[in-house]
Amino acid sequence: MRVVCALPLLLACGEEPSAPPPRVHTAGCEAPVEVGNRPSTIEESVALANALPRPLSLPCYLEALARPLPLHAALSTFSEQRSSGAASPRIFIYFEPLIMTVVPEGPGRHLLELGEQRASHRSLKGELQFPLQAPIAPGEVYDHTLNTPELTNCAFCHADEQPDTTVPGGHGFVSESLRPLERERVALDFLRGESNACDAGAEPDRCATLDGLFGWGEVVDWEFPVDMPTFGN
Repeated sequence: MRVVCALPLLLACGEEPSAPPPRVHTAGCEAPVEVGNRPSTIEESVALANALPRPLSLPCYLEALARPLPLHAALSTFSEQRSSGAASPRIFIYFEPLIMTVVPEGPGRHLLELGEQRASHRSLKGELQFPLQAPIAPGEVYDHTLNTPELTNCAFCHADEQPDTTVPGGHGFVSESLRPLERERVALDFLRGESNACDAGAEPDRCATLDGLFGWGEVVDWEFPVDMPTFGN
């Protein structure tokens, strides 16, 4: 009996379709071998940013991060880095003990917020504003959070802010860490679908940020410590 193959003619009968080849990194959006792409401190995140070409966009920085990428996405209506809804939530990136956050659209879409975790659920705060046109100077990552020389913008939500004069520039501040409420969580599978369906012509910033997170390898769910306080508690 003659066997008829129902697969496309380019495949032999019984042969499985091959997976698409991995994407080639965007020029300049891959960490040099001598610089770590899994920053665990604010200073390491700055070192990675300074090792990438200028001008440096936030999506390019995200693309350069190591995979698998531990993520937690949530609605965030009270943060300085507010989200606009489930399709563009606040996204937390975790490289122990550093938490970095981004939002795909809105006023905070060009910011990378940084929280280097300390004991008792407190963290040193920093912030980078993209695109970066020049190397980040010592202390600049901390200066960007300042509201006054003695107070950061973070202090309005994060309690018990205290200075940490050991950081470069002398303007570092440590305050309470907060986790999002579980009911505000957004599933990564949903966001992956948003990334795949995103119209870059209509929403260039949003699509680029989602692609920087989801387009370059595996992402995995990360869980906040259950005893970390939530906003309002």
